[in-house]
Amino acid sequence: MEDILLLIVISYGVSLGLGYFMEKYLRMPWMFACLFFGLVLSATGVFRATIESDVFNVLESFGMYFLLFLIGFNLDFEKIEKLKKYVFAGAIGIVASEGIFGSLILYFIFPAEVHYSYLVALITALSFATVGEAILLPILAEFKIVKTNFGQLTLGIGTLDDIIEVLMLVAVAVLPGFIPVIEAQTLPDPTQIFSGLVSLLLLTFILLKIGRKIKLTLEKNHAPSFVFAVLTMLVCFSFIALGNYVYESLAAVGAIFGGMVLRGMLPKERLYENEKAVEFLGYVFLSPMFFLSVGATVSLNLIFVAPLLIIIIAIAVTSAKCLASFLLLRKLLGTKYSLLAGIGLGVRFSTGLIVQLILLRSGFISLSLYSALVATAIILNPFIIGIYSWELSHEKPP
Repeated sequence: MEDILLLIVISYGVSLGLGYFMEKYLRMPWMFACLFFGLVLSATGVFRATIESDVFNVLESFGMYFLLFLIGFNLDFEKIEKLKKYVFAGAIGIVASEGIFGSLILYFIFPAEVHYSYLVALITALSFATVGEAILLPILAEFKIVKTNFGQLTLGIGTLDDIIEVLMLVAVAVLPGFIPVIEAQTLPDPTQIFSGLVSLLLLTFILLKIGRKIKLTLEKNHAPSFVFAVLTMLVCFSFIALGNYVYESLAAVGAIFGGMVLRGMLPKERLYENEKAVEFLGYVFLSPMFFLSVGATVSLNLIFVAPLLIIIIAIAVTSAKCLASFLLLRKLLGTKYSLLAGIGLGVRFSTGLIVQLILLRSGFISLSLYSALVATAIILNPFIIGIYSWELSHEKPP
């Protein structure tokens, strides 16, 4: 227990120091500081037994679940419906083109890394193609570009990208129904997985309908503030528990659905207050443990032994996203800014990390591929952020 407490103290210290530097100078979210700290622990072997302990695994899992719960809570379907058609086309076209191109490379050049399955290659590539729009928003805001066509397109594509991330998590949850899991572990019958997913969907739909009545009741009766906090925890853990009862990966899907249901239950004046409370739990309290685990899982030895995988992935995904952005957005933004939009949308570190970690732990992808994906994101992000910020600081886009 003492080792876990010490690791938590050091993790928060790293988050405070390195996180401040990353936020201010690299324009990257502070919580990724623990990912880099995890890489150091992976290389040195320090705290290995602690990170592999059951207690730490619980903390790391809760961190993942709360991040997913926040994604579901922040999905604003009214806003998504108002987005113009070219935003839909941009989101689907740009992410899909990178995903398909990346999946072909993984399947034909590195088939062993995805256990010779194109479906696994496609899910892996699509999860890696998703956008870390949380990194781009502060940059757009600093240069006062959020309200421009360029800014709205970037954020609109990032918003729809969240839907794709949810679909990837659903795909991972039902993947054992199509492909036998490589690693020996106890799995439910595929029919049970599908029925569990359908049950979660039906429950979510029903509660979203009932949620309007609950919202009106809470508004009329002026419920005490603790009711909203307890309701948040009740909804969150109920959906996680229901998903986990069937299959562990469905718990991740349940967390997202729980966030969607809670948003439909809360009065508008309580949305912001509850979001801050959940963000504290997900981002400040628990996310450092999750990102620490992500970094500590990476094998640096495999990266240095086989750098070709990283190089090919980096070139392929960047080229595909820039080409798709140029073809879809050139008429609206012009050649220069359509390419810049493609470069910016290449920023990683989103829910895709969770998808890749689940794929690794389920035995669908190799440790070397997982390590290469995390390393590619770490290498590309500073370059992308630097080019993106430098270009936007010189001239305002349309």
